[in-house]
Amino acid sequence: MFSDFCRRRAVFPALSLILATASCSVKENREDCPCALYIHLEHLPSRPVKVIVESERGKEEHLAYGDTVVLARPQKGSISVKAVAGATVNPDGKVEIPLGYDCPALYLFDTEMDVAGLDSASVDVLLRKHFCNLSIDFSGPPGWGEPYWTEVRGPVDGILWDGTPTEGVFSCRLDNGLTVRLPRQLPDQTLLLDITMPDRVVRTFDLGYYLERSGYDWIRADLEDITLEIDLSVTALTLTIDSWSTVIPLEIII
Repeated sequence: MFSDFCRRRAVFPALSLILATASCSVKENREDCPCALYIHLEHLPSRPVKVIVESERGKEEHLAYGDTVVLARPQKGSISVKAVAGATVNPDGKVEIPLGYDCPALYLFDTEMDVAGLDSASVDVLLRKHFCNLSIDFSGPPGWGEPYWTEVRGPVDGILWDGTPTEGVFSCRLDNGLTVRLPRQLPDQTLLLDITMPDRVVRTFDLGYYLERSGYDWIRADLEDITLEIDLSVTALTLTIDSWSTVIPLEIII
């Protein structure tokens, strides 16, 4: 019995030595391990948000609802983090606006990160509003006649991931008193507003000109909404941007 006990006592130190040697000799290359990326989403619009993380190992997609934290595991190195709400981004990285439709209620986020050598990292997603609600209310002189409607025409047919407008034909009809969503515009582009009856275009306004005169900022991070009141019996319009309002003479009627 004593000899068995001695043999067991001799085995334990030998086994410990083997384990210690093995643990020291195996060196793990942690650069091959993914990075734990914590994506914080707050103050989101009341709609699902798609989060896309791209790295050398491929693409991850997550769907978020409300304020939350999404855990992604991209390959260490350079990565991109994107988020979209209110629309679908096509494979070319563009939100398309079909002719005859207004802009979707589009919110976007896009950033690049370097997580090389990091076991964990975090990023705050701040979605930006790339559309404005344009509400138009017309009143005409007595006997001017109805029905009539309005149409907004412009040169932007889509938005890229980074919020850049793409050039193309935009045209959307709306009835009196309703609202149309306009996409972000490039400065100095022509944005027209038609007042139309079944048999003809009654008037065309250079809407872009009046917005520029009012100081509207198309490169603002979050676009402001606009209310437009036009009395067709006088030569002025009232333009309201959020809570600020101004009256502008109708100098340009095409």
